[in-house]
Amino acid sequence: MSLLTADCTPKCRSLQHALDMISVLTKGTEGQNKAFLSSYCYNAASLKDSFGRTTLHMAASCGKKAVVDWLLEKRGADPSVKDKESGWTALHRSIFYGHIDCAVSLLKHGSTHCVHDKDGLSTLDLAMKDRPSYVIYRKTDPTEVYTWGNNTNFTLGHGSQQSKYHPELVDFFPRSGVYIKQVVLCKFHSVFLSQKGQIYTCGHGQGGRLGHGDEQTYLVPRMVEGLANHCCAQVAAAKDHTVVLTEDGSIYTFGVNTYFQLGIVPPPAISSIPRQVQSKTLKGRTVIGVAAGRFHTVLWTKEAVYTMGLNGGQLGCLMDPNGERCVLAPRQVSALHHKDTMISLAVASDGATISVTEKGDVYLLTDYQCKKIASRQLNLRKVLVTGGHLDHKADPQVLKESGGEKVCMLALDEAGRVFCWRSSNCFIKQCRWAYGRQVFMSDITLSKNEMMFVTQDGDGFIGHWTGTEKKGSEKKGEDILQSSDQSVTSTDVSSSLYERIKLEKLSSVHRAVLITMDSNGRNFAVLQSDPKTSLYEIPSVSSSTFTKDFGKLLTEASETDSIHDVTCQVINQIFPAHKYILAMRSDYFRKCFFPESQHSELPDIRLKEDDAVGCDLYILDKVQPDLFTYLLQFIYTDTCDLLTEGYKPKIQCKDKMEGYQDPLISNLERPMQRFSFCNDMKGMSACEVYKKQQMNQPSGQNKTKNSKRNKGVNEAVNPVKMLQGIAKKFGLSSLSARLDGVKLENWKIKVMHKKSGNKLKFNQKKCSYLSDVTLRSEDGKEFACHKCVLCARLEYFHSMLSSTWIEASCCTSLEMPIHSDILEVILDYIYTDEAPTVKECQNVEFICNVLVVADQLLITRLKEMCEVAITEKITLKNAAELLEFAATYNAEQLKLSCLQFIGLNVAALLEARSLDILSDDVMKELSAAYRKMIPAMQKRIITPYPGGPNMSFLEDEVDGDVVASWVELELEQPSKDSLLKKAKAKAKKKLRRRSDSSGGYHLSDLIQSPTSTDSLRPVKTNSVESLQELMLSDSEGSYAGGAASPRELASPDFAAGPTSPSTVDLRAIMEMEENVQKRSILPKTNSRCVPWVNAVANSPPAIAPVTFAAIVEEERQQEAALLKSKDKPLALIQIEEHAIQDLLIRYQAFDNPEEFIVIDRAPQRPIATPVWSKHRLL
Repeated sequence: MSLLTADCTPKCRSLQHALDMISVLTKGTEGQNKAFLSSYCYNAASLKDSFGRTTLHMAASCGKKAVVDWLLEKRGADPSVKDKESGWTALHRSIFYGHIDCAVSLLKHGSTHCVHDKDGLSTLDLAMKDRPSYVIYRKTDPTEVYTWGNNTNFTLGHGSQQSKYHPELVDFFPRSGVYIKQVVLCKFHSVFLSQKGQIYTCGHGQGGRLGHGDEQTYLVPRMVEGLANHCCAQVAAAKDHTVVLTEDGSIYTFGVNTYFQLGIVPPPAISSIPRQVQSKTLKGRTVIGVAAGRFHTVLWTKEAVYTMGLNGGQLGCLMDPNGERCVLAPRQVSALHHKDTMISLAVASDGATISVTEKGDVYLLTDYQCKKIASRQLNLRKVLVTGGHLDHKADPQVLKESGGEKVCMLALDEAGRVFCWRSSNCFIKQCRWAYGRQVFMSDITLSKNEMMFVTQDGDGFIGHWTGTEKKGSEKKGEDILQSSDQSVTSTDVSSSLYERIKLEKLSSVHRAVLITMDSNGRNFAVLQSDPKTSLYEIPSVSSSTFTKDFGKLLTEASETDSIHDVTCQVINQIFPAHKYILAMRSDYFRKCFFPESQHSELPDIRLKEDDAVGCDLYILDKVQPDLFTYLLQFIYTDTCDLLTEGYKPKIQCKDKMEGYQDPLISNLERPMQRFSFCNDMKGMSACEVYKKQQMNQPSGQNKTKNSKRNKGVNEAVNPVKMLQGIAKKFGLSSLSARLDGVKLENWKIKVMHKKSGNKLKFNQKKCSYLSDVTLRSEDGKEFACHKCVLCARLEYFHSMLSSTWIEASCCTSLEMPIHSDILEVILDYIYTDEAPTVKECQNVEFICNVLVVADQLLITRLKEMCEVAITEKITLKNAAELLEFAATYNAEQLKLSCLQFIGLNVAALLEARSLDILSDDVMKELSAAYRKMIPAMQKRIITPYPGGPNMSFLEDEVDGDVVASWVELELEQPSKDSLLKKAKAKAKKKLRRRSDSSGGYHLSDLIQSPTSTDSLRPVKTNSVESLQELMLSDSEGSYAGGAASPRELASPDFAAGPTSPSTVDLRAIMEMEENVQKRSILPKTNSRCVPWVNAVANSPPAIAPVTFAAIVEEERQQEAALLKSKDKPLALIQIEEHAIQDLLIRYQAFDNPEEFIVIDRAPQRPIATPVWSKHRLL
């Protein structure tokens, strides 16, 4: 690498320098890059290569955030500089290459996302273009409503009258779980149609326009109860009334009926609740659409259009000769009643009505006429109209002569093209956009002064008329304005003209599917897809271990443990158990353990005495041990081996009930008994004896024998039937019912009908008389619990209550550093294996607190439940905070969900600056996850440039330490003191601690090289640091006179005076000499020298050597101190601990932001290291 040359100045324009620096940024570490840039060129921040790229461009492209920060903060790099190739800034490049951390850093340092490149793309547009292919926004997706405007009449639904200058979420709908598919904004009220067909309104309710049965004002949306049982398909509204179309074709209206626009007969003055429009003209016809103006209402079917209200020329019918100015009921527009005419769309404004047929003909109803304004406009998706003139004679008190405005129509087709018609031109034209790139629209809205659009990519734009016209024959390269691909298919005159509209991008709109505004253009609303729509990294909850936990509790129970509280003796076997579990599962045991119960009333059980550890011992009669084992197994786990397919019972024939004989032996003995030689049978023939036995045999005996053989096992010895009988005796009805579907064949269990009972769970509040432990929350609330359940479910309580800790035998409440609300959730999960509070809670902060406690107590499954609940509540506002939270508390599933959520909505989050709160480590992890999520990132890797300067001699930056560049020291003289401080910090981080069983020293600890402190002090007299202090921080085995412990030797006193002896270990001296040799190779550019290099080269003065006797004496003192500490009574230690806590409370040391107070025992003399004796006597 060439050093700074004489011709390199702050105005350097060397192309070779630029190429070398950009080449270096593609390789090496960030520390090496900074060292090279600072030493190679004075103009490292501004120099450009042949493509116009600066070092900031390349650092952002390579994701070297530390270099980006250094260039912006230390070198004053300009983040707004564009390159020559694409017109990209450093922010463009960081987004394109997927380095979100660099992008956030650039935004923090003043970079803007509004700058466009040569293709008209901003940085947010680049992020939008990189969305995964599966991310498509549709109107059928779950949506969110964003509104903004002057909000004069509470029409925005935010609960206040404050104006909103940017789109803000109407949080009522997310909190209620409602998704909206249509929004209509009017002057005094707003109407929202949900995807489930429910109507919500808000605003001023005067005249009943809200449909709530009153005329009150509602600040937030409220559901119209009168339509709750109807599934609504479309809604239309005007200034004073609302029209609703249901899926079955019914029409409901409500509001002011001054001009009979409600269509209700007989006509009321107002209708504050929805009322159905019933007309003979609509009988047998299905209405497919509705529209509303201030003075009239429009309905249409596939065959005809119907209007009603004030006839000012916009209803499509002639003036009534009798002077009737209003149409009371829906009346068909006869001018549109043609053969083979099918109506597809109809819209209305205050003074005009437009209808579109399926053939593409567009008709305008105004001035008592029906005009055809366009034809062959096929595949129109949406049509809007504004303006119009009304005959002032229809209502002279409201309408003015020559009032109204010019008619303007806007149409959108399926291809995303927009067409407009204005009464001043009288022909339809295609719109061309005054914007830097081509866009195709998916939705439009129109007001008197402006229009708004939504693109197919989800972006929102405001449009303004430019008032200029150009012929389509002009060259396309004349201007950057672009139009849609195809020409307009209309009349010959209009096909050569187009309408130019200037576009301005809306902020905070990135997932839009629908947009609307009121007729005056003062309030706006946009529907955006839920940001979680494309999220597939959803946390899952692992399988339950509830039954497994209690099964383990049963198998591990012993007579000597401290968890069981009852022992059952069955014949000669002992069964340690737990009263609470037995009482909760068995009615028999519940009665037995009740404090006032009389055991004499319960058969086959008696209380004998205490067992080995003082627990109650109950003796059970007439129960076999194996059957009681199955019974306990079912009580603890809600299942047993006799309910398992293919299981062979362990009960042996000899272990059956008393008096029972093996079937094989009895079958052999019966013939001997039958054919025994009695005195009366002597002298009889065999045939006579056989006949006599057949006559004495009872009838049906053969059938009984055959039936028993078919059954396979005698019912009296069937373990299934025996267990079923015992289950009924002990009150286990669920076990008895499930055993009905089990059969024993060939001594194997066969499940005929598998029955599932209720899920096993316990109730903490039941059997409170069996509570044996009390938990006390930090706010003083106590919970009566049961030791067996706590120990079975959590290892935390098992370690605490099943051992010899003081908590296991404590009679007072156990203090838990947990709030009562959270502790209640924990206990609910322990007893029921469920957390309904977490599922139903809407407070994300509370769920996060539960997750923290679950993580501390190692409750993995509850932690997963919290992750699922939090993921359902991720929003654009809390995504960054939740990601930082998940990284802090090791919520891996939640972290993956947050990473993907941020990656899918990175444009919105960057625009809102929501990612600024993330730490550097989390930001790097986010960048890596984002690059992995975008498939195109695999092709956007910048490989190291071949050749270029050599950086092998530059030292890397480790743990935030200083970059080792001596040239930078020469360039920046004031930085020497900061380097000394950072080197001191580095030395502290590299402390080595040595200890062995004897507490002695290693040989390397005794190799010392004392150096005078005064000779090593830097030249600057105002510096408080010294090289000797730095070297002492890296020295471990110094000896300063009297006896010192290894802890003291590892932590030298940096505040020692200049006269105190000092040492430097051999390794530090060798490293410093190697550095001096390396630096001596480089040519010197000036006569300045580094003072501490000369100091190290001097010979250190000698000190008195350490004697062996001093070492032995020190070890004796340490051993004596160790013996003294062992003999210290525990009571005295506890008194000291209480005193420390009292002092901390007295001086308000907890949560004190102004003072840091630490209270500890006074330092004692050094003690020897404790040694475990191998031959210790027990």
